[in-house]
This record gives sequence, C-alpha cells and structure tokens, in this order.
Amino acid sequence: MNNKKINRGQIRAIRGSVVDAFFPQFLPKINNQLKSGEAIIEVTLLLDANTVRGIALTPTQGLKRGDEIIDMGHPLQVPVGRGLLGRMFNVFGE
Repeated sequence: MNNKKINRGQIRAIRGSVVDAFFPQFLPKINNQLKSGEAIIEVTLLLDANTVRGIALTPTQGLKRGDEIIDMGHPLQVPVGRGLLGRMFNVFGE
C-alpha cells in the first residue's frame, strides 16, 4: 500500500460537466485527476485557497453536492508499451 496520504474533498457545485470541489487540507494541482464514484474529473482552475474547478470527462449523472471527491495525485495516465503500437484508444486508455 502507498504511504501517501489521500487528499479528500467534497463536491460543492455541479453545472453540466463543470464541477467545483472543496479541499480542506490542500489543493490538487492543475491537471490532476479527481475521482468521485465512477466520475473522472480534471482540475482546470484554482478558485480560491480551498476550492478547485474541474471538467468532468465522464458523465456527472448521479453526482451531487456533498459527495466525497478524491485527488488521485497525478494527471490522467494511460499505460503504454509495445502492445499499443498501431492501436487506437480514447483518453481513458480503453
């Protein structure tokens, strides 16, 4: 298990694919991946000392204010290797 502390926050607002989230301890970096349930969100803007705005890259259906959101600590990642040569995939590596 990774010894890194998990940065947990709370969804404050959802407007279409735009999600605002509050992080009481420290802010995620710009471009970091956030996850809430099955939703994947990319941080695009730091609104204030504790709030970020992100763009949902998956449907936001089912998300609501107050839901927990987790900073994954890294930007979107796609595994690469010889098996991907000549293949097409989406932003999630599918």
